[in-house]
Amino acid sequence: MAADFLTEMISSLGVSFANPVALAINIILSTIIGGIVLLIIVEIIGKHYSENVKALNAFIVVLVINIINLPIIFGLISSFLAFVPFLGVILPVLIWIILVKMFFKEMSFLHAIIVGVIGWVVTMFIVPYLIGMVMGFLPAVA
Repeated sequence: MAADFLTEMISSLGVSFANPVALAINIILSTIIGGIVLLIIVEIIGKHYSENVKALNAFIVVLVINIINLPIIFGLISSFLAFVPFLGVILPVLIWIILVKMFFKEMSFLHAIIVGVIGWVVTMFIVPYLIGMVMGFLPAVA
């Protein structure tokens, strides 16, 4: 009974786990590329404002954001906040800002907002382009 409900809920979200290897490769690759891009952004802002940052935290932030952005988790979170206008834009930016401030505690809140907004914009437009370029060099998963 519970398994049927869970299967029905997952299928209603439009998520396909038919190829979990491709999903894992995509998450790993987007974490590596997104982590490198976020590390560059954080290092630039950190050097400009004399803040020390840990490189590992950039990759952890991107990994957590990639897991949250899976349709099951993001769909569940957004279903609770369905009454908020422009939720598709506001929620990811808030997630970025909160996670950047959580993992980079030494960063001031204003700098966390700047890194969160820039990180979200870069993730939306530049990282998918870079992932597509790198995926061209990987063998196809059958």
